[in-house]
This record gives sequence, structure tokens and C-alpha cells, in this order.
Amino acid sequence: MTPVAAEGIKAVFARMQDGYARRDAAALSADYSEDCVVESPIAGVHIGPLAVERALRGIFAAFPDIHVHWDELLISDNRAVSIGRTEGTDTGGLMGLPPTGKPFSISVVMLHTFGNDCKIVHERRMYDFSRLLLHLTEGSEPATEGPRLYRELLERAQHEQELKLAGEIQRALLPQSTYSARGFEVASSSVPCRAIGGDFFDYFTLSDGAFALVLGDVAGKGPPAALLAAVLQGIFAANAPQVRTPALAIGQANDAPMRRALRARFATIVYAVLSPDGRLAYCNAGHNPPILLGQCGVTRLESGGSIIGAFERATFDEETLQLEPGDLLVAFSDGVTEARNSAGEEFGEERLLACIESHRELAPSALLACLLDTVQQFSAGAGQRDDLTALVLRYSGAPELKSSESARRR
Repeated sequence: MTPVAAEGIKAVFARMQDGYARRDAAALSADYSEDCVVESPIAGVHIGPLAVERALRGIFAAFPDIHVHWDELLISDNRAVSIGRTEGTDTGGLMGLPPTGKPFSISVVMLHTFGNDCKIVHERRMYDFSRLLLHLTEGSEPATEGPRLYRELLERAQHEQELKLAGEIQRALLPQSTYSARGFEVASSSVPCRAIGGDFFDYFTLSDGAFALVLGDVAGKGPPAALLAAVLQGIFAANAPQVRTPALAIGQANDAPMRRALRARFATIVYAVLSPDGRLAYCNAGHNPPILLGQCGVTRLESGGSIIGAFERATFDEETLQLEPGDLLVAFSDGVTEARNSAGEEFGEERLLACIESHRELAPSALLACLLDTVQQFSAGAGQRDDLTALVLRYSGAPELKSSESARRR
């Protein structure tokens, strides 16, 4: 950036110093761009100036005398590194612990990226947690309590970082959220209720042009459920090119939990293969029946068998349906229908069907967004208790059929 821009960055930090001194959250947030991302190991991730302002107001309310000093500022092009201290009195509680009422001083390094208008587009904060943890454990009784709390806080921070990494890995294993090919379009999403969850979905294009999809829900939550979900997802991905029948694919996955020393063992799964001519073969292993909304009404995909992991060498059935152009398939986990509102009512299949039918003309991605938004609005105030996973597929017709119809119209 030009020297003028560098002076602009210095002016931003001067305003920040003044804003912290005046506890002015609105003034501080004014120097952040509309699409800014702020990352803090204490305050979390905030996107946009309004979120930044809300976070700052919360900090000022919890720590009324907090202030920030910058000891050094290094500027290179559109980036800046600031080194300073965050000081105040621990009246709001740090790291989830009760307030100590003691003064604290924490070293902080802040990395900023600026846009051409000198507004902050990205901010990342790093704190000297060793001094912070020493502050939190100082004066603990008996004498061994301080080191014990110090160790527990370090372990908690490490555990949270490991869960965050595991969540990133789990999300990376999922396919792209939207996919389309000749004859169909699909959209899918999974929103875990914790850092990592037991729901998963995947889809594969087979060599003959068929399209296979799987959606599963492992019993339980947290790391054990996520581990089995990853194992099952890997098994389906590895077997999909060779195993074309859904019942056989489910059967081969059934024995996986029993051959491994996994804490989580049971899962419900639906596996389906859509052929280019519109034939849909599926097997449902104890899962919520996916809904097929067609010209003749609603069909629930119920054929299959017991849940995965219940019986060794279990056998499963499958059924084949003929899809017609415009047919809509919606698969979902029980976190969707069992979501509860503040009165304890479940969202239920009736509301699910009403949402699908009222938005059936939308593209799959838009319909999926409406569905998840409706569920989250319904359960607002009650908190998310389970993973929310759903997949929407619209069949538009066999490629050969569409080509011939197009030729007749010409």
C-alpha cells in the first residue's frame, strides 16, 4: 500500500485506542468492513461490524474498566501486526471461571488485514495464555490447587482446540453442498449441535451414470459418534463403485461397528441409487423414512431393515421406484423432526411436509435453506439438541427423454 494508506492504518489504531478508552463499541465497529471476520480464542468468531459491536458491548459490560494499550505497530502493505496489552479487573469471569475481582494484564498480538478503504477485513487475536492462567490460579488454596487448576485449564484449551480441528476435518469429509447433473439436482447440509456430530451424508457418481447417495445418523453425540460416522462414510465411499445394490451396500456396512472397538455402535442409514432413466433403488436401515413428493402424492421410503450394528450378518431389503420429472426426494435426520420449541412441542413430520409442499417449486438449495431456517426458527429459544441434516433431490427427467421432447418442440 502507499504511504498514505499506511498513515490511514495508523489513524485506525489511534481511533481504536480512543474507542477503547471511551468504551464506545459503535465507534470501534465503524472501522470494520461489512464482510469482516474477527477471530479470538476467547470471544470466538464474529462476522460483520454489527457482530463485532455486540461482542464489544458484552466485553465492556463484563469488564467495565478494560482498556487496551498498543506498545508496537508494524505495517506492511495492507497488513498490520500490533503488540500490546489488555488490562482491567476480572469482574466478569475469564475462561468460563468465576470472577476473581483481581486486576489482570494479558499480552496480546493482533493481526489485521485492511481493505483499500482502510477498513479492517480480517482480525486475528492471540493472547499470552500462560500469564492469563497464572492470574486465574493465583492464590488458590491449598497450595496444590493452583497447579491443578492451571493444568485443567490447559487441558481444556487443548481439548477445545482438538474438537475444533476434528470439526474442520469432519466438514472437509462432506461433499459439496450442491451438485447437479443431467437429470437431477441435489442440495444437502448438516448442522451439528456440538463441535462434531454423528450425522453424515455423501454422494457418488457411478461409471454407468447412476448417482448414489447416503445419509446416516449415528446414535450418540460427540467424538464417539463422529468416529463411527467417519468410518461408515469411508466404507460407503470405498464400496460405491463396486456395490451397486443398496441392500448389499447397507449389509456390508452393518458389520463394520462390530469388527472395531468403537464406543458408538448403532446407526440409522438410508442408501439410494438413482439410475439415469429415473429408477430409484433404495434401502432404509431404521432411518426416518425419506419423503418422495410426486404427482401422485407423498410416498415414504420405508423398505430396508433394522438399524446398523444391531445384528451381525443381518439381511436387508430394497425397493425400486420410478421417478417422474419434477419429483422431489427429501431425506433427513431425526434432529429435524424431533427439534423442540420452548413449549416442548416437536417440529414433527406434519410441519416438515407443510414446509416442503409450500416451497416445492424452489430449487433444491433454496428449499433446503427454507426447511432448515423453518426448523431453527421453530426451536429458537429452546436450543439445538441434535444434529440437523437434510438432503433435497429433484429429478428433472431422463436425459434421452428430455432431448427427444426438445427436438419435438423444435
